[in-house]
Amino acid sequence: MPGLYGPEYIEQQRSAGYKSTVYAMAEIIDNSVDAQANIIDLIFVEKETKLGKKSSIGLDEIYFLDNGSGMSYDRINSCLTFSAGEGRNDKRIGSFGVGLPNSSISVGRRVEVYSKDESDQWNYVFLDLDDQAKRSDAEFDESIQKNPDFDTLIEINKNIRTIIKWSKLDKLDNSGAKTIIGHVGKLLGRIYRYKIQTGVKISCCSYLKGNSEYTIEPENIIPNDPLYVMKERNYMTDLIWKWGREEDPAGKHKTLQKNPIFRSMYYYSQFLEGCEENETILPLFQKHDDYWKVPYTIEIGKKKYSWEIRASFANSGITKPGIRSGGGTKIGAEFGKKMSGDRKNFKSANIFFMRANREVDFGSYGMYTVTDEKNRFWTIEIHFNSDLDELMGVSNTKQSVAFKSVVDSDFDFIENHKDTPLGVQRDILWNQMTGVITRCIKAMKKELKGYSDAFIELERHHITEKEEDETPVPQPEPAVIEVLPKGAPWTDQDKIEVGIFLKDKYMHLDKETIDLQVENFARGLTKTIVLYSPNETGDLFELVERRGKHITLINTKHDYYIKIIQPLKDTKHLKIFAISIEILISSLAFEMNRLNEVDSEKHESTMNEFLLQLSSRLNIFIQDAHIKIVPEELSNLRDKEVDKEEDE
Repeated sequence: MPGLYGPEYIEQQRSAGYKSTVYAMAEIIDNSVDAQANIIDLIFVEKETKLGKKSSIGLDEIYFLDNGSGMSYDRINSCLTFSAGEGRNDKRIGSFGVGLPNSSISVGRRVEVYSKDESDQWNYVFLDLDDQAKRSDAEFDESIQKNPDFDTLIEINKNIRTIIKWSKLDKLDNSGAKTIIGHVGKLLGRIYRYKIQTGVKISCCSYLKGNSEYTIEPENIIPNDPLYVMKERNYMTDLIWKWGREEDPAGKHKTLQKNPIFRSMYYYSQFLEGCEENETILPLFQKHDDYWKVPYTIEIGKKKYSWEIRASFANSGITKPGIRSGGGTKIGAEFGKKMSGDRKNFKSANIFFMRANREVDFGSYGMYTVTDEKNRFWTIEIHFNSDLDELMGVSNTKQSVAFKSVVDSDFDFIENHKDTPLGVQRDILWNQMTGVITRCIKAMKKELKGYSDAFIELERHHITEKEEDETPVPQPEPAVIEVLPKGAPWTDQDKIEVGIFLKDKYMHLDKETIDLQVENFARGLTKTIVLYSPNETGDLFELVERRGKHITLINTKHDYYIKIIQPLKDTKHLKIFAISIEILISSLAFEMNRLNEVDSEKHESTMNEFLLQLSSRLNIFIQDAHIKIVPEELSNLRDKEVDKEEDE
């Protein structure tokens, strides 16, 4: 009977396509995690080789130890057999059954496996390519009972149940333990970020054969969270503590650096408030509520699938830390590495695909410009389970998905057809994902654009040196506050929430000024308050809510404000007209709030449409009629009237 593959198959299989040694190692860690291990130790053993008077040190062996469930006698006999896995399961990372043998031979020519069975007996099996080449068939020796006994610093405590040993390491991409451990820490910390956060401990260490001490002491890998929403110790913790206390030369404004609010340290230090030194920080990015753990379902070929999106974007103190380019600081450079990677050994991007809470791929997928530094300030994760493996095109090395950006909406007629080809099914799924991701990116960019506009206003305010008595943020006239509907007094927490909201909107105001404004508004005066804020919606005003307090933000970028309200407010004897307009807008906003509270399903869309039409009509009317109030002309007219009265 003809053989399915020839004797050279395994040699050719060594080039199966792992991105790096670290990705090959991830396959072994997958098996440990699937075996319910919460302690996984990676030990790198170096060896000194003398060549005459010279000597070199290089990696000689790599060990993986875990405290998982171990392997039965039958399981250890099949663990080195290609495609003898345990099948798909949403709780398992692996499913293809090639991880252990495939990854092992991609790095070295020999792999040995020790594992305890149900009776706590150690069993042993190995695969050696040099030995295999001498055999006439593709079989390897059946396992035997054998206790691990290494002439090394490896400590095998009673909790360890499986040990993998790689040797004859002829395909390493780096020969030094220190270099590989550096890559391991950053990349495995990202791949297994969720596993580590839920209690899995992955440690690394190294030593030189013949020495009695570690070269690199055992240390646990910390999570590398590209969403930057972690408070616990993570890859960014030490950096924030460093640059929140030290002055980054690149974090000083060229002309305004004497003012602390134009230095990055001022902003970075805010992420340390109330935190444990070098152990915790405040989140650097904020979760996008509209796209955070939001599930999506789709029916394709009479089968329903589901997936989830998680998205975050930077806080204002990260994007504009006292300078225009938050990417120019040491901290900003790390966000750049998240988007574009760090040379050849650390690839990265903004969109990550997660399977069973394990990263399988990342990329830009043509959905944003990787050379635009502003894109470093947002991140998206797409989470899915094993039922989507085939549609997503998950590779057997768990290093990639086949996702591509698909912009098309003409799928309805075939969506539920049972004979829909796999390629079309993928396009249907990817079309849905593309639409959600695109909308999410657009929403986050809008938020980041608001930070940019606010910082430009902050910069302009300080450069032009406004007069001290000029109000830095437009406010409603006092008469308006008096007629606003009364509400319950604000709690201290209410004041804090609204203060944070205002600080994001008005970066050029210091905290004391913000607190004073909130205090003035919070003395039981209002159920709804009115403030001024620029926004890009085109609406005359927008309604927001903070801890049950409704805030009406009149848009300072709308033509009605620029050409009518602001000139009236700037003309002393015409402020009464501005008050009348503010009362009208405030009453309208309050009534819209009231109707939405009564029945949001019935009124919300109608009110939003009304606001859109009102804002649009006002713009058209002002532009078509070339209406603009000019304070100087009004003042001249007033002066002439006064002169005339005096003459009379």
